[in-house]
Amino acid sequence: MYKLKGNPVAAGVAIGKAKIIGKPELNITRRKILSHEIGSELDKFNSDLKFIINELDKLIEDYNYSKENRDILESHKMILEDPQFHTRVTELISEELLSLEHAISKYFTEVSDIFDNMDNPYLTHRASDLEDVAYRLLSHVMNVRKDLLNDVDDKSILIMENITPSFVTKVFEKNIRGLCTEKGSKNSHSSIIARSMNLPMLVNTIGLLTKVKDDDSVIIDGNDGLVIVSPTKAELQKYQQIFVQEQNNRNELLKLIDLEAVTKGGKKIELMSNIEIPQEIDQVLKFKSSGIGLFRTEFLFIDREDLPTEDEQYTIYKEISEKSAPHSVIIRTIDVGGDKLSSILNITHEENPNLGCRGIRISLQNVPIFKQQIKAILRANSLRNIKIMFPMISGVNELRKIKDIMDICKSDLKKNGIEFYSDIQIGVMIEIPSAVITSDALAEECDFLSIGTNDLIQYTLAVDRDNSTISDYYQSTHPSIFRLIKYTVENAHKKGKKVAICGEMASDKELVKYLLALEIDELSVSPGRLLLIKKEILNTDLAEAKIKLEKILVSKTAEEVNKIIRT
Repeated sequence: MYKLKGNPVAAGVAIGKAKIIGKPELNITRRKILSHEIGSELDKFNSDLKFIINELDKLIEDYNYSKENRDILESHKMILEDPQFHTRVTELISEELLSLEHAISKYFTEVSDIFDNMDNPYLTHRASDLEDVAYRLLSHVMNVRKDLLNDVDDKSILIMENITPSFVTKVFEKNIRGLCTEKGSKNSHSSIIARSMNLPMLVNTIGLLTKVKDDDSVIIDGNDGLVIVSPTKAELQKYQQIFVQEQNNRNELLKLIDLEAVTKGGKKIELMSNIEIPQEIDQVLKFKSSGIGLFRTEFLFIDREDLPTEDEQYTIYKEISEKSAPHSVIIRTIDVGGDKLSSILNITHEENPNLGCRGIRISLQNVPIFKQQIKAILRANSLRNIKIMFPMISGVNELRKIKDIMDICKSDLKKNGIEFYSDIQIGVMIEIPSAVITSDALAEECDFLSIGTNDLIQYTLAVDRDNSTISDYYQSTHPSIFRLIKYTVENAHKKGKKVAICGEMASDKELVKYLLALEIDELSVSPGRLLLIKKEILNTDLAEAKIKLEKILVSKTAEEVNKIIRT
């Protein structure tokens, strides 16, 4: 038995068999064929090519996730149907007597080299598409194909180098027991989705892929951040007991579904959900959330080669609105760094993207794209339950520019005879110290405020939340954070506006009572944490919490705050 240390992302214990997820290596033999083998190699080329194209057609037809991924499959099919590809491979087989796998490999190497040598981010991105297509075809030609999830079942714990948000969703449908990655951040989108699905997960687990082998018996301790490989009988029994207790706790939480989130003193709290992708709406409905307090729209814009159309966005927003009704849905406009959009926007490389063109700055520098998103949201609001929220606002000037753009959007829709409901509520994210300091002015010019604690901590403490080497500096219990929240709430309430918290602090059961003591009106958490946070609200005595809060607000260090919370 041995243990590896990782960063816990989603709490809970998982016990199962390790499944290493990675592509099998393709060893291309650079061999020549004889003249009489040309015909059979060409026949195999045509039949294998037809098989893969038909396979892509089937995947495209059955695809249920997102338009961007479907478009990627379409582009892969186009690469295989390119006459130049067929001509060149045929020439390499017929004239240079290369084996089929050698000819295919040489063709894709030639084309990739051309793209790699071009100083163009879009074409560099295309090179990765060529690599994917080459792998798909060659693995079939060489008969070494392996579905990455073919051997995965409900006893599996996936061991990977890293994982994308879409793949988290895909593996969740396989009912796997847990996830562990060698890289990654606890604040990444993949991690947030895993938390929302109650999937035990560790990231940044050093030495994972060298220490763990396929089918090893593995325990993931998502509470203490441990991977236990080949556990002893005693260790296994210990964690089996913990697992059973966790299941019992979850069953107890399910009894809270129909209860309102009300403190012991009778104060009702709006407890809402954060979602990253539309598929999470099922969890939101299952746990009877009071609505969606944060619908992140980044999934529509990243990892794709083209921008989403207005109609594509409208369809998704409308569906979420209809499923959530009569509860409200707060849609946040795109909130990513320019580095994530460099393949589809003309954005130069930034040395420090967290302090660069991201959040609302992306939208205000790309107004036509921003207008498309605004129009899609306005059109989707036929049930009048949608609100719009803007990220990374630093002051009133940005909010006024946004209002002017919204007026233009409304005018355009009206001019074109498109139905929409113009009286829509708007809010801003409080994530930057300057937004806190001017929160009185911001509250005066919008309908609500929502505190994004993830970025507020990052920008207040000057610590990159995705940088594991300085993670100790990222402290949600730093006294400054409580004081900034207090200042924001007081300013908003003076203007008669509500304040929500939609960052990860709202999902921390140890901090909930103190957020409520700060007079926060709404909490928005990942769906998988909703019932746990509801339990904390039900058990909160606000009078007691306020006594401790007074001590927290005059504390000097995070250590002092943690001591107060624990006592």
